[in-house]
Amino acid sequence: MRFISDKEEKSRNRKRIIVLIVSGIYVIIILPIIGVFISLYIDAFFGFSILITTPFNIIIAVIFLVVGFFWAIWANIELYRMGQGSPVPFKETQTRILVIRGPYEYTRNPMVFGYILIWIGMGFFFNSLFLTLGFTSIIVVLLIALVKLWEEKNLEKRFGESYVEYKKKISFIIPLPRKKQK
Repeated sequence: MRFISDKEEKSRNRKRIIVLIVSGIYVIIILPIIGVFISLYIDAFFGFSILITTPFNIIIAVIFLVVGFFWAIWANIELYRMGQGSPVPFKETQTRILVIRGPYEYTRNPMVFGYILIWIGMGFFFNSLFLTLGFTSIIVVLLIALVKLWEEKNLEKRFGESYVEYKKKISFIIPLPRKKQK
């Protein structure tokens, strides 16, 4: 096993923080701005009507946004703290320890769950049918493909049987009680 110097560890921690900030800006600011503009354009182009009258759309939006951000932030904190990594799996910033506590006790992908809720909340906030159903569906399909085709294989390779056993017990995205062992 390779000894890691204090200097290397501090450098790794700086990279983890930078990755969190940059990925957060992209995922929480840039992509949503693009999604909102595209969705509002599509709504106007096709003449889609509003989902729910104001202020009910705002109330529903706030509920989805608060719950979504709670799950996403909680998951990031646990990955950073317990997993000693970041949600962006670059070699130098990937988690070192399989995280199975906190939100990971309820779903293997709490960030994905939170992000889906955030997109639905934004759809209600902007009263956009396409943002709520269309753009959110595109995001869901892309995230599921990324997780199934790459992330789960990577985690099985890195954490072996521990991840395989964890995967058998915990739901994929939607938080559910643990599955009973057969």
